[in-house]
Amino acid sequence: MAYTKVKYLIEQTVASGLIYLNSHSSDFKNGELRPCLDRYLRGSNGYKAEERVKLLKLLWDCIGSEFGGRHELYEINYGGSTEEIRRYCLFGAQASGNTDRFKGFADDCMAEYDLDGWKAPDLTDLGELSYHMMKK
Repeated sequence: MAYTKVKYLIEQTVASGLIYLNSHSSDFKNGELRPCLDRYLRGSNGYKAEERVKLLKLLWDCIGSEFGGRHELYEINYGGSTEEIRRYCLFGAQASGNTDRFKGFADDCMAEYDLDGWKAPDLTDLGELSYHMMKK
């Protein structure tokens, strides 16, 4: 169950980044292409183009390639009955004592906001600048 959700999150987050990459590492050794690659394929937070391309190619191998497709089908079809898998997860959480911890995490997250906005000081509350406040 988790694999398809993780795959979906990667696809939504990375989007076209998985497919508009240079085709080969030798492109980085081409003097004419290198400045363009460094400029247009760089990542945020100081990630250089080479680092970003390596990461995106790894992600592609995991979710976009034939291997990735087969792996997803394996996860979906050979894991067993969906209902049984969910029961195993629940029983495992109960047996390990993690059920209350997981519920507590969800409660903590939901306690950080109410109808008036964010209550946690480290989160942003746009107040009057909020789109929803402007609509009133």
